[in-house]
Amino acid sequence: MIEILLALLSGLVLLLIFFRRWYLLEKSTLFGKMVFKKGFRLAGKLTKDDHEITPKEMIPDQSSIAPKLIVKGDTYFKKAEIELKKGNTPEAEKLYIKSIAMDPSHIESHAKLGAIYLNQKQFGKAELIYRKLIVAVSDDPIYFSNLGLSLFHQEKYSEAKDNYEQAIELDPNRAGRFYSLARINHLMNDMDDAFVNIEKALNLDPDNLDYGLTLAHWQIEKNLDSEAKVLLENILRHWPENKEAASLLKEISGEQKE
Repeated sequence: MIEILLALLSGLVLLLIFFRRWYLLEKSTLFGKMVFKKGFRLAGKLTKDDHEITPKEMIPDQSSIAPKLIVKGDTYFKKAEIELKKGNTPEAEKLYIKSIAMDPSHIESHAKLGAIYLNQKQFGKAELIYRKLIVAVSDDPIYFSNLGLSLFHQEKYSEAKDNYEQAIELDPNRAGRFYSLARINHLMNDMDDAFVNIEKALNLDPDNLDYGLTLAHWQIEKNLDSEAKVLLENILRHWPENKEAASLLKEISGEQKE
């Protein structure tokens, strides 16, 4: 009887060892399905009005991670970096997820995965990642800017505005952020701020044709034809072949003659 019990106990131990190995191998897949399922968070599910993801729940401090798992997470991260440089994004994505599964505190893996989702236009997934990152690393303007971008493409303009403003507060030297913020202001019909921010973008990058043409369009929308005329004439001095600027100038010049 004792021999039978010992045999059963040995079998149970072997089964537990097998299950643990299987779990570690498959953990990344399970992690990916859970984390990127809309509305999921480790301590519960998001309600309709619950937009925040607590970093303590999702990105723990590295001191709470076992050293062996930190090493494994970094190994997967390095493999992911190699695949990304090769242009093998699908494989890199899987490896970043495995890195996070081993070491949920691996900030770089979260950031690279978020960038992949932005490039793939999977803005909901990108949003979830950057929501975690902006609290875990609250002084990085790129994370705020990327969260703003992911929100913008989901038409969550008010939240996108807040995050672009935070990115600008941390780093006021990027013209593209002022331009993105100006576009959001325009969509929210806040034209005073839209003009202020697009002019800041142009001050930082005066040779940007897109910024200039956008400003001209907005000036025409608001019947600021004299200002638009001056701007368009300046654009055509630098880009004499630009058909859009020529067409807009012809349009407002015709209206002024009438």
